[in-house]
Amino acid sequence: MLIVPAEHPLDWKKPPQITLLLILLNCLIFFFYQGGDDARQQHAVDVYLQQDLLGHERPLFAESFARREKLDITQQQIERMRRQDLAWVILRDLEFGHELRSLPAYQQDPAWQAAREQAEAARNQLSSLRFGFIPAHFTLQGLVGSMFLHGDFWHLFGNMVFLFVFGFALEVALGRAMYLALYLLSGLCSGLLWWALDPVWVTGIGASGAISGLMGMYIGVYGLKRIRFFYWLGPMLGYFRAPALWILPLWMGKELFGLLRAADHVNYYAHLGGLASGFLLVWLPRQFGRIKVDEAYLAKEDPDAPFKRELAALDALIGRFALDQASTRGLDLLARYPGRLLLIERLYGVARSRQDGALYSALLKQLFALPAAEGAALLRRLADDSAGEDQRLLSHPQVQLHLLQKLLQMSDSQRALAAWRRVARSGQQPAQLPQLTLQLAKQLGPQRDSRGLAELDQFLRKAYPDAEQTRQLALYQQQAR
Repeated sequence: MLIVPAEHPLDWKKPPQITLLLILLNCLIFFFYQGGDDARQQHAVDVYLQQDLLGHERPLFAESFARREKLDITQQQIERMRRQDLAWVILRDLEFGHELRSLPAYQQDPAWQAAREQAEAARNQLSSLRFGFIPAHFTLQGLVGSMFLHGDFWHLFGNMVFLFVFGFALEVALGRAMYLALYLLSGLCSGLLWWALDPVWVTGIGASGAISGLMGMYIGVYGLKRIRFFYWLGPMLGYFRAPALWILPLWMGKELFGLLRAADHVNYYAHLGGLASGFLLVWLPRQFGRIKVDEAYLAKEDPDAPFKRELAALDALIGRFALDQASTRGLDLLARYPGRLLLIERLYGVARSRQDGALYSALLKQLFALPAAEGAALLRRLADDSAGEDQRLLSHPQVQLHLLQKLLQMSDSQRALAAWRRVARSGQQPAQLPQLTLQLAKQLGPQRDSRGLAELDQFLRKAYPDAEQTRQLALYQQQAR
């Protein structure tokens, strides 16, 4: 049975950065750290066999294993196993190692103890034993580290798919910091429940406890809101809508059934702990208004809706030729929605019609702050309009200097040349003009614009005779001939 939410499509305009970083971290640990476990295991087995521990411990292990597993196992069956395989079975059995320490024969044999400790030290370098969580041997390192380890590729793959499915929506709804904090906290709670209810000598690894926490958080975020779910039940699959809270008993029931059946190696205690803690960590604070949730995202409201409404109202004013009101509102909108090209384009026409200096100043600052490629069309329009005799505000040297820089970035050399001429003929000598003149010359060179190059060269020789750019342009002209 599989039931997962399908309420929100992934919005790559707001990528789930924390979720993607968690996925990357888990993958890096698995492939680049856990990938060395085979060599660590072989080394541990070699140390165990070199210390001749197999002869001491084989009969004791056979007896212990038969008693604990309630199996009728004989010494002959144990002896038929390969030495390497049997050594690892004995060495990785943590409960047997714990029992061994209580035996009088072991306690009275310092050589045996030293050999065992050496073999266990090599064994404990395996990722699952160094950073895995063992309920019967509680460590904070294991409680945290186990969330980032996985048993095999398919264990990793399954967990990362579910982390992505639940994480991308929760990260937006809760905010990145809160999302990460609750993810880690629910993972810790899942391990603590396992430790409290089933303190076994088994190593637990995997992100599934924390991911179960995300499932619980999802229910806590939506509560009784009806949302869309995808289901897969044997041959049947499809979608249905239901209050989110109704799905929690189904998920909990599935985990309880697995726990009672106990037919596999899935850590149902961790799943139940994650589900319950994730749900409570979100649902309870929400009842008292102690946790912020992006309600607009949950309701699928267009985050740009307020701006679009404001833009429509501005268009209505322009359409009624209420340009005075449009100008006043435009200044306010530019302050509240900076860098919006649609808004700048609308207001450019208003400023041009009214020759409104204040509006021009505000919108041109924002236009020149945009990447040249983004505002290219309006920048070309601005360059063309600057040629008009009635556009004294646009032809101001400082405006043309900024325009020149943008046009050079766009490689629009002919419009850049016109802007350069306006700056050069203004009589002002801004510090960056020699460098801009040289840049323009290098764009005109491949076009064989000898007249333009001569004009630029003559200007630099007259206005900046000692500038480095003057010398470079002279050399450039010589090479271009």
